[in-house]
Amino acid sequence: MSVVRGEARRRWLLVAALVAALCSAPFAIAAIPAGGTSVEPQKLRELILGSAGRPYQGVVESTGSLGLPDLPGLDEATGLLGGTSRMRVWYDARESWRVALMTATGERDFLRSKDGLAIWDYETEQLTRIQGAPAVRLPNAADLMPPDLARRMLRLATPADRVTGLDTRRVAGRAAAGLRVTTADSATTIGSVDIWADPETGVPLEVRIVPRGGGRAVLTSRLLDVRFARPAASAVAPRFSRGVRMSEVDTFDLLARLASRTAERMPGSLAGRPALDSTPSIASVRAYSGGFSSFVVAPLPGRYGRRVFEAARTAGAGQLAVSRGEALALQTSVLTAVLVRDEPIGRTFLLAGAVRPELLRTAADELIS
Repeated sequence: MSVVRGEARRRWLLVAALVAALCSAPFAIAAIPAGGTSVEPQKLRELILGSAGRPYQGVVESTGSLGLPDLPGLDEATGLLGGTSRMRVWYDARESWRVALMTATGERDFLRSKDGLAIWDYETEQLTRIQGAPAVRLPNAADLMPPDLARRMLRLATPADRVTGLDTRRVAGRAAAGLRVTTADSATTIGSVDIWADPETGVPLEVRIVPRGGGRAVLTSRLLDVRFARPAASAVAPRFSRGVRMSEVDTFDLLARLASRTAERMPGSLAGRPALDSTPSIASVRAYSGGFSSFVVAPLPGRYGRRVFEAARTAGAGQLAVSRGEALALQTSVLTAVLVRDEPIGRTFLLAGAVRPELLRTAADELIS
């Protein structure tokens, strides 16, 4: 596996582990009957996985609730995923797209080109270019687009997970074919992933992630309207006036900074799960592969680690019994986050994923043993 491919796999696994583990929130789904014929689920799965080259544009609405308190440095990501968000998307190709997150005062745009990623903040008139492709990062608005989210979820599925068909339904004014992935691994808290896609292009139009045991979706993301037409170049890459402030940064967010600046190195396996391939520069934050029960581990340095640990305690995190040190667990219907502190050495680790607490406790014991 190449370094580039390995870094992309780590990056998307991290995004999946955090985005897919949102807590339940009601969402009204259009119940208008849809005409047309269904598509055999395995064929639909192949169409979806092969749809990354299909251009589209439209409006997306996502609804979710992380169900966890804001922690220092992570509040932007949890805020994005803590309610209903509306975005416009212009997707031309894998490395040519724009997602505009609509806010009360304007919008925040994520722009992807062959030169990398840039972020435009309308309110502050600030354009920030990200140097390189971060190996790990927190979720952003672009990760909530149904096509990318659906493909990411399907890539997490293992041969043991069951793929079945769903009734055709109307999404964004179109008859959409559906499939359901039902998870087989008892260690994951995700019960199923429902996807509806355009049967001709394979572009996913709606994604629903449901916790184990059923109930309301923990995350719903769908296109409200869609056009399968190549967007104008000016929409994907708008021109900015000369007065716009521009800057460049080498890290995307707090997690990326931890990955690049923490000296702690994670082991090659934890809780029976292998770490995804890593390079020395980013081995401080690692994803451990296990399909939907994958999880990530990040060492939290010094004062920041103590701040996060105490913030979790103040927020009501429960004690988790470990063989050494002290551990706290924050849990929703899907997401589990464990903070473990090893005193007097002073090391703090954050473990998170759509997994049961027992799995992270095993991993935490191995980390501090």
